[in-house]
Amino acid sequence: MKINRSIVITGLVTLGLGLLIGALFLGGSSNPTAQLDGHEGEGHELEQTASGLWTCSMHPQVRQSEPGDCPFCGMDLIPMTADNESDDPKILKMSNAAIQLANIQTSIIGSGNVEAGLTLNGKVKADERRVNVQTTHFSARIEKLYKNFEGETVRKGDKIAELYSPELVTAQEELIEAKKVENTNPILLEAARKKLHHWKLSMEQIQKIESSNKPMRTFDLLADYDGVISKKMVSNGDHLKEGGVLLEITDLSKVWAVFEVYERDLKNLSVGQQIDFTARSISSQQFSGKIAFIEPVLNASSRVVEVRVDVNNANGTLKPDIFLKGKVDINSQSNGILVPKSAVLWTGERSVVYTKVNEEGNEYFMLNEVTLGDASGDYYQVKSGLSDGDEVVTNGAFTLDSESQLKGKISMMSPNKNAVGTSNAGFPVITLPESKDFKSLVVAPFQKQLGAVATAYIDLKDKMVKGDANSIKTAAVKVKELLSKVDMSLTKGEAHMHWMAMLNPMDESLKKIEGSSDRDQQRLEFINLSKALINAVQSFGTDINNPLYVQFCPMANDNKGATWISKDENIINPYFGDMMLTCGSVESVIGQ
Repeated sequence: MKINRSIVITGLVTLGLGLLIGALFLGGSSNPTAQLDGHEGEGHELEQTASGLWTCSMHPQVRQSEPGDCPFCGMDLIPMTADNESDDPKILKMSNAAIQLANIQTSIIGSGNVEAGLTLNGKVKADERRVNVQTTHFSARIEKLYKNFEGETVRKGDKIAELYSPELVTAQEELIEAKKVENTNPILLEAARKKLHHWKLSMEQIQKIESSNKPMRTFDLLADYDGVISKKMVSNGDHLKEGGVLLEITDLSKVWAVFEVYERDLKNLSVGQQIDFTARSISSQQFSGKIAFIEPVLNASSRVVEVRVDVNNANGTLKPDIFLKGKVDINSQSNGILVPKSAVLWTGERSVVYTKVNEEGNEYFMLNEVTLGDASGDYYQVKSGLSDGDEVVTNGAFTLDSESQLKGKISMMSPNKNAVGTSNAGFPVITLPESKDFKSLVVAPFQKQLGAVATAYIDLKDKMVKGDANSIKTAAVKVKELLSKVDMSLTKGEAHMHWMAMLNPMDESLKKIEGSSDRDQQRLEFINLSKALINAVQSFGTDINNPLYVQFCPMANDNKGATWISKDENIINPYFGDMMLTCGSVESVIGQ
């Protein structure tokens, strides 16, 4: 048989290629030991070792067994390096990369003088002794008002209104007739003049009537006082009876600074004591004055007493209802270790501070329980728990505490290893980093989304007041739904970390409120929700145009106190409802 040569050649080539490919695949497994001696095997072994856990650089609480995206922010996960953790539950070790991402900052503490002081909240009020009313002393009709709106400045002698009065016309005619018989009956003329003067006509007006020998059909009512119009009671065309009130005129050249003092602090105050204060709308200017009056009766609902300071206000800087922040020195000085307030994490009576320790080149962070003394400016006196020269964490302490909780170590919220909550009486209040101004770092859509959460929260607050557990559940679900729609990717860097620190406790509190049918328990969970939301709104801002009032009840949570947000300045207490509906006071205002 004759074989085609081209077919043979093609077959041989195909067979050769097949053998070559087979050798490449089979050769890799024929001698695995030889392959592992190369760099490729080393790379594979290293990958297996490092890929045990993957985490997010922005959210270290994320733990996954394989690479992927962060479920919170969508960033690529990175390999998690295994730290040589200490067996000591108070010691936390972190990689240098983690420390940099958490923006951990420290400072060395020392001793100093502590001047104890008392911080008070208050507002400006008009001096009630300087509130006057402008009246008419005869029946009249208002032809024209010269002072037409509240807030308008009035000087004594200014024209208030043009009035028409039949009685006044008759009295003028009597004056003209008496003037004609002045030589024979001067007593009659004097009586006619006194009648008009009694009706508050000026001598200039009376003389004008006498010289013209013609009664004025209308005349101008003149202001009796200096000040601003605080109330306007009439309009053009109104009829007034004798003694009718046209305006309330308040002299604001002197005002009252009225501060609220809780009963526990009354022992530190007395008449004549100086209070230094600032107005929140003009915080750059300092004011001071001495206590002129301490209210003798305690308000049974709010548990506060009002303390009054007389303040000169000639330039009109202090306006009624402006919020004030005051400080009173209580003449207590001591020398001790001072720690920045930013370093302290506290819940109830328990306070902790993280210190940075360097031993033989090994750096780590240690949790220290401390006992605090008096506050002095931005510092606390430390009675125990720290030593002179300790290096304390002043920024990032909350991040360290969160990491300690994730690793099952002792933390602020877990005083014992693997414990939940605290041993203190009352509901365990969360520890949060201090609010910061991130408004310039977030975009308007984020603020709008946060504003929607705040609005739904206020509805939840109103449900808390009424105390119906089912209605509270429904409102909590709405808040939780809107919270889930807040796009955290709109925040970056430190602002993102701060938002996450607020988001987690809010979400947790809402879950517990939704899952409970106990009204009292729902109100307790509302404490942490409120605390985190207040911090978020203060830090990031919202699209809500009206001011939001941060209000405080000192008797909530077993007399430890709790805050909430309201759109209304008036106190309606969500923690007690009808039991103590008006207990509390305005602590601060957001967006004013």
